[in-house]
Amino acid sequence: MTPRLSFAHRQRGAAALIVTLALLFAMLVATVFVNRNLLVEQHSARNHERATQAFEAAEAGLEWVMGQLNNPLRLDTACVPSTAAAASAFRARYLRIDMRSGRLTPAEWIDAGVARPLRASCMRVGDRWACSCPTDALPNLPLSSDAEAAPTFSIELTAAARPGTVRVVSTGCSRAVNPCSVDNNDRNGASARVEVTAALLPALRTPPAAALTARGAVATAARIGAHNADPESGIAIHAGGAIDVPAAQLTTAAGASLGDALLPNDPALLGSSAARFFASRFGLGKTDWSAQPGVTRIECSGGDCAAATLRAIDAAGTPALIWIDGDLALDGPIALGTRERPVVLIVSGAARLSGAVTFHGVLHAGAVSWASPAPGALLRGALLSETSYSGDGTPALVYDTAVLGTLQRASGSFVRVSGSWRDF
Repeated sequence: MTPRLSFAHRQRGAAALIVTLALLFAMLVATVFVNRNLLVEQHSARNHERATQAFEAAEAGLEWVMGQLNNPLRLDTACVPSTAAAASAFRARYLRIDMRSGRLTPAEWIDAGVARPLRASCMRVGDRWACSCPTDALPNLPLSSDAEAAPTFSIELTAAARPGTVRVVSTGCSRAVNPCSVDNNDRNGASARVEVTAALLPALRTPPAAALTARGAVATAARIGAHNADPESGIAIHAGGAIDVPAAQLTTAAGASLGDALLPNDPALLGSSAARFFASRFGLGKTDWSAQPGVTRIECSGGDCAAATLRAIDAAGTPALIWIDGDLALDGPIALGTRERPVVLIVSGAARLSGAVTFHGVLHAGAVSWASPAPGALLRGALLSETSYSGDGTPALVYDTAVLGTLQRASGSFVRVSGSWRDF
C-alpha cells in the first residue's frame, strides 16, 4: 500500500470515531435529560401523593369530629366509650354552651399563662384511627418508627360569629407528626388544612307553653299538681279537648288567676294532626328526628324497657335523646334524668306511668296515663300527649324553663352549614 492510501484509511477511521463519539454523547445527553424528567415527574407524583394523603386525612378529621360531636356517649382520653364517672362526652369536653344566648365557646387549657384551644389527634393504624382525646394540654399519640408513614390529623374548634354554631378546623398530615400542624417542618411529608362551620340542630326546637299539653282531653279525678310560674306563659294545662281535673292543684304566674292556668278546647290544637303536633315542637318529622345520630332507639314491643332506657341515659354524656318504638311502661320508684342532664323521651305508642316515677325533661307519647298515687311522683319539664291524659296517679307536673332551655340549646345534632367549607 502506498503512503497516500494508508493516510486516507487513517482519516476515514478517525472520522468514524468522531461520529461515533458524537452519537454516544448525544445519546448520553438524551438519556440524562429523559432521566432528569423522569426524576422530576416521580418527585412531582410523590409530592402529589403526599398532598392527597394529607388532604384526605384532613377530610377524615372533619368527618370524625362531626361524628364525635353527635356521639352522646362518655369517652376516655383515647376517645373510646367509657363508663367511668369522670368521663364525658366529646361535646361536653370541647364546648361550653351559654344557656341564655346559645353561644358555643370552645374549651381551652392554660399553658404558661396563655389560653390555648383543646386539640384532638388521630393516627391511621391499619383500618382504623387511633386517637388521643385529652382534656388538657396537647394530644399524645403513640408515635413509632413503624408508624412514620401513617397519615395523621388533628382537630380544634374555634368560635363562630353566630350563636349555636362553631368552626371546625381539621389539619391532615401525610406522615405521623405529633401534633399535626401546617407549621411543622417535615420535609418528607405534606399537610393540608380544611374547615367548616357546624350548627346545632336543637332536639327541642320550640318548647311547649304548658306543663301538660294534650291534643285531646285531660281527665283525672286524682289530686295531680300542674304548675307553671313562668310569666311568659303561665299555662299549667293546655288541651284541644275538655279539661276535667276537679282536684288538681294549680300554680300559674304571679298576679294571674288560677283560671288562666287552664286552656281547654283549643281548636288549633284539636285540629292539628299528630305529625304536625310533633313537628311544631321538635322541628322535624318523627322519621327524621328518630334517625338523628345522637338518638338512641329502643324496641319495646316485647316487654319492659325501663332497664334499657336507664342504661341509655346513664351512658350519655350529654342530654339523652331516647326514641321508644312501641308502648312504654314505667313503674316507680324510678328516676330518669336530672335537672342538669334532662332527657327527651319520645314514645311512638302509649306511655303508662305508675307510682313514684321521677322524670326531668320532655316526655312525648301517643297517649299518657299515670296510675297509682304515690309520694315523689314528679315530672319537671313538660309532658306532651298526641291524644289524651288520664289516670289516678298524683304526679306533680312542673313547667321548668331551665330544663327546657337546656334541651333547646345544649341537645340535638350538629350539621354542616352549607357553603362554609374552606381549604385555604
